[in-house]
Amino acid sequence: MLLTNQVAIVTGAGRGLGRAVALTLAAHGASVVLASRNAPALDEVVTTIRRAGGHALAQTADVADERQVQELVLAAEQWVGPATIVVNNAGTVEPIGPLARSDPASWLRSLAVNVGGPYLVTRAALPGMLERAYGRIVNISAGAASRPGAGWTAYAAAKAALVQLTRSLALELEGTGVAACALDPGLMDTPMQEHLRTIPTELLPRAEELRTAQREGRLRDPREPALIVAYLASPAASPNGAVLAMGDEDLARAAAAAFRP
Repeated sequence: MLLTNQVAIVTGAGRGLGRAVALTLAAHGASVVLASRNAPALDEVVTTIRRAGGHALAQTADVADERQVQELVLAAEQWVGPATIVVNNAGTVEPIGPLARSDPASWLRSLAVNVGGPYLVTRAALPGMLERAYGRIVNISAGAASRPGAGWTAYAAAKAALVQLTRSLALELEGTGVAACALDPGLMDTPMQEHLRTIPTELLPRAEELRTAQREGRLRDPREPALIVAYLASPAASPNGAVLAMGDEDLARAAAAAFRP
């Protein structure tokens, strides 16, 4: 399988896209370390992977906490070996509402999770990747990185920052064998999306657009972008510096070809 002998860390792996990514990586041969603050959810995903014959380990961690991130990376090394793949998926959409009425602690917490988390996990795993001259870092972006939205200042700022973090890191990685890229998975049928549809329009004007997308059946199954993430995390891809989005037909064809039986 394409990901045999690969060791992946997936953050936010207890549900939604993170869960789908963990399942997909494991199905194609990777040993997967799943991270989240939700231990019961992680245990369910690990059980699912193991029942299918895959290899997985649950590690409860808050990606905004440097000590817990270091423990996460160390747990992977002690379990099966140094990480060759990092998928920075953990994120929060809160706080939602006008900036003038926002809570500063919640606003800054959003940046700590959505930008600080990828920074801390990447920083912890990157030295080992550089030492072995191989690694793949996939950061999960969002449409909010390029499309501003009222009521969503923290999330939009964080995702835009994550894209520029990815691009800047990629310049540092040129010629090292390690690659960093970002993917916008688009609208998906996930618990996060379900939550956003409950937000009053006066707090999040885009909420009605999201409700319409759900009614019209335009939400992707997270397994679809998960396959793209798995491809970008594989030796078959050379995505350094790429900022990609679902709907890219060339990318979809490459991923399908890479995982064709």
